Amino acid sequence: MSDRIEPLHTQPSSNWPVLGHDRVVRILARALQTGQVHHAYLFVGPSGIGRTTLAYALASALLCEAPLPERPCGHCRACERVARRVHPDVTRIALEQEREEAKLISIDQIREFRASLSLHPLEGAWRIAIVDDAQHLSRDAADALLKTLEEPPPYAVLILIAEDAHALPETIRSRCQIFHLSPLPSPVVEEALCRRGVSRERAARIATLVRGRIAEAFRLAADEAALSRYEQQLAEVIAAMSEPLATIGFVRRLTEQYRRGKRVAVRQTLQLAAELWRDALWLAADQAAPIAHEEARAALQALARRRGLSGTLAALEATLQGLADLEANVQARLALDALAVIWTEQTP
Repeated sequence: MSDRIEPLHTQPSSNWPVLGHDRVVRILARALQTGQVHHAYLFVGPSGIGRTTLAYALASALLCEAPLPERPCGHCRACERVARRVHPDVTRIALEQEREEAKLISIDQIREFRASLSLHPLEGAWRIAIVDDAQHLSRDAADALLKTLEEPPPYAVLILIAEDAHALPETIRSRCQIFHLSPLPSPVVEEALCRRGVSRERAARIATLVRGRIAEAFRLAADEAALSRYEQQLAEVIAAMSEPLATIGFVRRLTEQYRRGKRVAVRQTLQLAAELWRDALWLAADQAAPIAHEEARAALQALARRRGLSGTLAALEATLQGLADLEANVQARLALDALAVIWTEQTP
């Protein structure tokens, strides 16, 4: 999934429209200045932290019409076209999010991608190819992409984006310069929101919820209803984790959603549940442990005390297994019912 973020100039030492990831920006800027641009990069990290924005910033820097020390200037025709995602020398492919059944990037997508990359640049000196959701490459697609990585055109720069480097074949990883990107600190997210006119109180609330995912922070800041929906979803998931009757209703709703084709939404809900169970596991070991969902600490502490360490671990494992079963096309009702059995177990 793309984690596009609107350009935000926040680094006084850099023209790059990237929030955070200063070390990576410095390395890429130095490569550009010294003429040592690598033919392939792999940006690794969770979605929503600015991976795609960084990829487009690199594309802007490569295609910018300004002198090298000023790149990317953000104002020339090339930078503006890259920012609007319409530059003819920048190509991007990703998982087809509009198709709920799409789970892999197909070989047909890569073939079109390779055909585009084989053409000489139309306007700039480089042709930049971005592969988002690279961890979802099918086996055939990965093999086809490898051929380009092995013998890239001299004018080409490939940028792969993935949540987990090890989800890609070693043959692909070994041909890329890898950068691991981390979620942004909450104070950085909060300050970025305040600079956009968000009140300090609301910015702090959003920064706590998104756990360093700046794209999600901007989305919630722009849509008050989205923030309310997120908090409501959080409360519903915690209730389902805590009360057997709520668990049953929760699982029935997810099963119906999945049947109606809302598979991405169901997986996202289960991923949230997995994050909460992981927090509860930390609290089962130490009630003062730092957790991701700090706003739910009191409820998760009570849950951890009630279930104990082994019971909380079992619930986390069941949730992760449910996610894996859905990915493997196990019938949703069976996968979710199995999860519910563990969640509703009475533990000392």
